[in-house]
Amino acid sequence: MEHFPDDPSITNESDLLRRIPPYHIVMDNNLGARRPSSAAFEDDDDGEPMSVYLAPTLAAEGRAADTVLAGHAGFGLAAITAGLAREKAQTVHPDPLPQESSHTVVCGDKRAGGKKCAKKGFALGARWIVEPSPPRASDFGA
Repeated sequence: MEHFPDDPSITNESDLLRRIPPYHIVMDNNLGARRPSSAAFEDDDDGEPMSVYLAPTLAAEGRAADTVLAGHAGFGLAAITAGLAREKAQTVHPDPLPQESSHTVVCGDKRAGGKKCAKKGFALGARWIVEPSPPRASDFGA
C-alpha cells in the first residue's frame, strides 16, 4: 500500500465522508442506535488506502454530500473528521479521480492498537450524514 503524506491544507474540522454498505451497519445497544461497524473503515480490498470524500470540496462545487452515493442504493453516508483520522495516526491526502474530484485517501495502519485501533475509533466517532436504509434479510445472506 502506498502511504500518502498528510496534507495540512485539509483542516482537522473537515468532514471525510465514507459510504457505508448495509452489511457494515451494526446495532449499538450502548448508543441505542445503528452505527457503522469497524469493518466499514478498513483499507480497500485492493490494498489501496481507505477512500473517503472531502466534504469541503463537495461544498465548494455546490454539490450535496449525498451525490457520492450515486449508484449505491441502500448505503449510508457517515462522516469522521480529518482531526479524528490524524489522532489515530493516519494521514489525509486528496486523491482526485477523473470522475470524482472530492476523492481523498486516509492512509495508515487501521488495525494496530487493539481496542484503540483506528477503524474502531472511526466506527465509534462517525456520525450519519445520510441514514442507511433499514436492513433487509437479503443483506445478511438470508
